[in-house]
Amino acid sequence: MYQFSSKGETLESSIFIVPPYFLYLAVFETMDRYARIQSGARDPHVDVQCCWRPLAEAVLAGKPIYVRPAIDNKPPLFELLNITVAATGHYLLVFFVLVGCANAAIAILLWRICIQHDASRVGLMAGFLFLMSVPVAGGTVINVRSFAIAGIILSLSVSNPVARGASIAVAGLFSQYAVFAIPALVYDRLRELDRESGIKWLASFAFAGLGVVAITFAFVYVVWGEASFNGAIYWSFGAAKKYTTNSVVPSLIGDTSQWMNALYHEALNHLVIIVPAVTVVQLAFSTRDAERPILSTNAPVMTTALLAVSMTLPLFVRAYRAYWLYPLPFLALLAATGYQEFFTASME
Repeated sequence: MYQFSSKGETLESSIFIVPPYFLYLAVFETMDRYARIQSGARDPHVDVQCCWRPLAEAVLAGKPIYVRPAIDNKPPLFELLNITVAATGHYLLVFFVLVGCANAAIAILLWRICIQHDASRVGLMAGFLFLMSVPVAGGTVINVRSFAIAGIILSLSVSNPVARGASIAVAGLFSQYAVFAIPALVYDRLRELDRESGIKWLASFAFAGLGVVAITFAFVYVVWGEASFNGAIYWSFGAAKKYTTNSVVPSLIGDTSQWMNALYHEALNHLVIIVPAVTVVQLAFSTRDAERPILSTNAPVMTTALLAVSMTLPLFVRAYRAYWLYPLPFLALLAATGYQEFFTASME
């Protein structure tokens, strides 16, 4: 496997500058969307109008969750957040701020992960590329993806099995697609451990994740009763087959011609990160030879590439613009590594 060089890149002074900058940029993006809605230039996302806000208002009016009329196919943790936000009386404003904070958290965590690998400059560029691409992927609207991806990146940023398992469980309780990240997150740690340590780590990881899921669904049962609990199970898991096998949507199983067309046109909007990302993966994993240079950064290319591939899988289920948000942070990190290589090579 590829051996990376160990050139130091950590910029200690940036630790007090980068997080506020990313937070400002991310919240500015979502608040711009909010301002357009308030001015009448835009409408709230269709899911907000037809599902999430009506569900929250029904529950606050005394209806049980996951029982008609308060039904939706999102997992309980997102619905609990949805209800909490509605209870503030400032639904759109609070949600847009929270989505902005989630996007900022993703960028900050990308940067922190790279700092852990002595690749601060790559992390800084990755966070910036991600936030610049978020509006293109529809990530400034009220959505579940920003929160789920933040949970995935948080899981990647910690090595403790309990913390990693709990974080990915939280991500999955916002969006079911987060489960696609589990194999890469597990492999990232197990490849560094011996058999006995790996089994213990995996057991702790699984126990923590399943524990968070069990507690969340138990909360639904205690607060709203058996019907809501059964509804939560069905809409979170049981409805998946019907959703993934819909024959009229742009997907690999559904309308394949529409799916390929949508993938092509949306990919064109992300070439600034796709091209360097693919290039650096090819460079890192191609057959070693005397002419191939060692990458000038310690950024976690292998794990990031696995996560980029894993989180591209939702695009096979729905080739929607918004689903590009799932692989976006990982493509951004790979792209940042690619740009780092380009700039390093051009200076030598």
